[in-house]
Amino acid sequence: MKTAPALFETDLAFEPPPRRGPRPKSCRALPYMQLDQWPPDRMVEELANQCLGFPHVRAKQSRMASPESRALSLPDAFAAGPPSAFIDGHEFCHLHPPPEGSIHLTLPKDLRERAFHQGWAEQHPVARAGVMPETLVMVYAPRNYDELEIVLKLVWGSYQFAAGLS
Repeated sequence: MKTAPALFETDLAFEPPPRRGPRPKSCRALPYMQLDQWPPDRMVEELANQCLGFPHVRAKQSRMASPESRALSLPDAFAAGPPSAFIDGHEFCHLHPPPEGSIHLTLPKDLRERAFHQGWAEQHPVARAGVMPETLVMVYAPRNYDELEIVLKLVWGSYQFAAGLS
């Protein structure tokens, strides 16, 4: 797996490789979640630990997800992205707990389309309905360390979007 500095050098032109296998099944209603292809618990914890190492990221309870989810947010001084880069307040991402482990986050258009095309993400139904910005997506839980590296880069893309670095 790449080290944090290499991850932090990843730009929004990142082209994820195709995700292997079929897309996971997901709910078509709320709460919106991944229904199969769940990751090992250690993968969910590793994802959270890596994301909490991003500069200025704070963990909090999400108002938009289950209480066990971890929301990633930025302090006011670093939340320089457009309103569509945020889910609620300065929350740009939340990580669902085991056993599911999927991630809801915002992505700018080009990266979002690449993630959809390569099988890593799908649009959140509240975004499809026009209730939330079209930037809101579900990224599938990483099933192994190779997938964890790709998912971390997508979360990093969301972070850059929220920080106004895109």
